[in-house]
Amino acid sequence: MKPNAQPVKIELKGEAGKRVALAAAKRVIKTHNKEIKALAYK
Repeated sequence: MKPNAQPVKIELKGEAGKRVALAAAKRVIKTHNKEIKALAYK
């Protein structure tokens, strides 16, 4: 991310919003896969 990037308000409505939310969730899961599994199997 650029150091001076401003967050942009996005409307998550309908199919486009669903796609954005799913993509974000998948990215988080992929990034934190090990931690999530470690917590799940405590």
